[in-house]
Amino acid sequence: MKIIFYSPHPTHDIVSEVGYSTHQRETIAAMRKLGHDVVLLILGGTDKSLVENYHQIIVKKSGLKKVFMALMPLRLINTLKDIRLLKHNRHASNLLKNLIEKEQPDLVYERNEYMQDGGVFVCKKAGVRHLLEVNSPVVEEMRKFEGPSLLGFIARRKERNKMRNTSGILAVSSALKEYISEKYGVKKIDVIPNCINPELEIPTVNEIQKVRQDLFWNDAFIFGFVGSIFPYHGVNKMIEAFALLVKSNPQSRLLIVGDGILKKEYEKLAEEKLPADTYHFAGKIAHKEVFKYIGAFDVAMMPDSNWYGSPVKILEYGWMQKAVIAPDLAPVRDLMIHEEHGVLISKGIDAMKEAMQYCITHSDKTAQMGLKLKQHIEKNFTWELQVSRAIGRQN
Repeated sequence: MKIIFYSPHPTHDIVSEVGYSTHQRETIAAMRKLGHDVVLLILGGTDKSLVENYHQIIVKKSGLKKVFMALMPLRLINTLKDIRLLKHNRHASNLLKNLIEKEQPDLVYERNEYMQDGGVFVCKKAGVRHLLEVNSPVVEEMRKFEGPSLLGFIARRKERNKMRNTSGILAVSSALKEYISEKYGVKKIDVIPNCINPELEIPTVNEIQKVRQDLFWNDAFIFGFVGSIFPYHGVNKMIEAFALLVKSNPQSRLLIVGDGILKKEYEKLAEEKLPADTYHFAGKIAHKEVFKYIGAFDVAMMPDSNWYGSPVKILEYGWMQKAVIAPDLAPVRDLMIHEEHGVLISKGIDAMKEAMQYCITHSDKTAQMGLKLKQHIEKNFTWELQVSRAIGRQN
């Protein structure tokens, strides 16, 4: 097929080392490996140098503008942002319309974005099949992270119209599928979770061992976390649980890889709660180096997560053959099975501590769970497999 891959967000490029960029790159690569002719319309950019220059322009503000923005109410600031996005929606829609006329595609595959609904209606008018990839409840997510807008009612209307007029919806988790179905009254929804690229380079045993050696943790039982240190990832809960665990398991260690707004605060928490030689914050590590650290874990941790997303973290942990301790949420259950691939826990520090203790006590079984998770991912969660299912099922 000829497919237009359409991403209307004005700054979501495909060249950055962030989740949305990786997701887009892998989806496009999988489409091409499956033999499809893929034409890109990615408003955030496809050229690294141009994207970097553009982002510098976007974030650079004059002193006067900074003062003006600081004095404005948050609701008004977000309303002005929404007005710009509405204008951008018209621009993006015109670009898509012209590209459809030129390329005559069989399918437009669109990544769903806040305030951007033109793609659905351009495709409907042109008689072209349209699939909408939905990775989050964008209106609710925008309100939670950015705050209210006077144009929130328009955003909600646009979201409803998109869901009801697309040819098919590809939700990233079963929880998100249920949410979309109930909220918008639509049924043609498939669950297409995040995936792993089986061509990822795996670090050598020596590279992994060096991580442990550098920390002087050769014989330790290491619990590890990789990711951004933000409130919703629950790193503080993991530190509290480990503080309970290490009292009776002095051979255990905690390795935290990543950076974020709460890193300094959590470093202080760890200093207060944990023996000095039992934990380490590795900070920000280049993505290609991260797998060495995951390889050094005995058990990988995902202390908390949102209710709707498909956690790539679990896939990366599993690809390195690590059993996972994670919250018992629907998106997590989409990817792994309790006590077969790891331990799913209710929210709470005590539950997390008990899961960590279980993994130490049953270390042989823990290693087997990691192996089974790797096999489970290989069989079910590669990009080519899921993209093939997505396009095939929605014919």
